[in-house]
Amino acid sequence: MIAVSAVVFALIAAGAAFFALSINSPAKLADEQTSTEQEAPAPQQPQQPLAAAVPEQEPAPEAAPEPEPTPVNPAAEAQTALQAVIDDYRSLADDSAKLSKDDLASRHPYVNSMAIPNYLMDWANNGFSNVCYAFSDLNGDNVPELIIGCKDAQANTQAFDIWSYVNNAPVRVAYSWERSIMRVCAGGYLYERGGGGFQDWMITVSTLSAYPTGIGDAWTDYANGFNGRTDNLNVVEKLGMESGAYVKIDAQGNKTAITAEQFQTENQAIEQQYPADSSIEWIPLIS
Repeated sequence: MIAVSAVVFALIAAGAAFFALSINSPAKLADEQTSTEQEAPAPQQPQQPLAAAVPEQEPAPEAAPEPEPTPVNPAAEAQTALQAVIDDYRSLADDSAKLSKDDLASRHPYVNSMAIPNYLMDWANNGFSNVCYAFSDLNGDNVPELIIGCKDAQANTQAFDIWSYVNNAPVRVAYSWERSIMRVCAGGYLYERGGGGFQDWMITVSTLSAYPTGIGDAWTDYANGFNGRTDNLNVVEKLGMESGAYVKIDAQGNKTAITAEQFQTENQAIEQQYPADSSIEWIPLIS
């Protein structure tokens, strides 16, 4: 009995030891720890305070676009400035019956004795009714020149005073003299014919310089042999009569004697080559 009891007791002790070891084995403990970690709730993050609602800002109004500068119109600007010359001629017309030629020249800033030839005063006896003006671009710079003229007995318009717009001001650039006629030809050419006396005549065809520098006076230049020119006229055709002898003058001022018949033939050819500009719209100075 004692031996049997000892054997039973030993078996019970061995089973208890095995059970204890199986419960506390490292694998079992690891499984339980993993299961515990998975089942444990995640720690809650501290709740951030809600940001105050930011009201939506209205978009800033767009800045008004700067007005574009008004484009400059040189042609219109020139005509506006040259209107002062036209107004002065109209005032001259009112004074012409009251004042002498010299007084007229001194009283009118845009008119002087050079631009009041004797034939103009003779033609103006009816209140300047035959005086007219026109705008035409004579030198190809896209800015019109002002031409003052008169109608002759054949109703042809002869120019005697030409103004341009230079450095923002009206400037006289060419004129005829009291014993000459000036005709505006197609292409901006100026045909001029006149004399310094019975034995002296001159015929020229000129163009107006694109950059006006001085007053153009074809007769003075002819008398000086077209040398050392400082004015606005570029002469392209030159004929003359000096002390009864006819001459043709080249671009260098050299003179070649010609006959009276050759003079007339040359002049006719020039007049055909440079016809009057029929496109110019002449406006009566006094309406």
